[in-house]
Amino acid sequence: MSDEARPARGASALPVGAYRVDPVHTFAAFSVKHMIVGRVDGRFNTIAGTFVVSDDPDRRFDLIEVSLDAASIDTQVEARDQDLRSARFFDTAVFPNLTFRGRGAERSDEDGLVVSGDLTIRDAVQAVSFDFDVRGATLDAHGRTRMGATATTALSRRDFGLSTELEQESGDSDEPDVHVRLDIEAVLEPEDPQ
Repeated sequence: MSDEARPARGASALPVGAYRVDPVHTFAAFSVKHMIVGRVDGRFNTIAGTFVVSDDPDRRFDLIEVSLDAASIDTQVEARDQDLRSARFFDTAVFPNLTFRGRGAERSDEDGLVVSGDLTIRDAVQAVSFDFDVRGATLDAHGRTRMGATATTALSRRDFGLSTELEQESGDSDEPDVHVRLDIEAVLEPEDPQ
């Protein structure tokens, strides 16, 4: 691999500019407690998002917006997915998207950041922080800058009013019962000529 094609590592290696999430190469996965002792894994198949990398090394992001199509939930069991789309859980007919709007980032180490913002599920908005580990940036076959990162967090269903069968599934603990992982690829948008 030539030095030109070799990925640059870490958050400091990200070129400044606006990035659009590549929905074909970005995955939003979750794992949630089931019957206290088990887990159910799933994902949202439709994701969109943009973020702006700033030249401020202490801030790094000027804007972060991510949206998941709630109806695209996929646990590989259609009956369960239909139940999750219903008013008992996500009520996707009324609340079609789960959204995250970031307020900025703080450096956690050389490669990582903590991205804080507001997560909206149904009509509940909660402050959430994601550990955001930048895998690097490189040029793709079309000469576009492409970056990769992983964002993880842990949530409590209770905080978002998703209380259907909560005691049965998660017990009476206040500990987070949903673990979220986003594997992100995003492409640097060309500058708008003015």
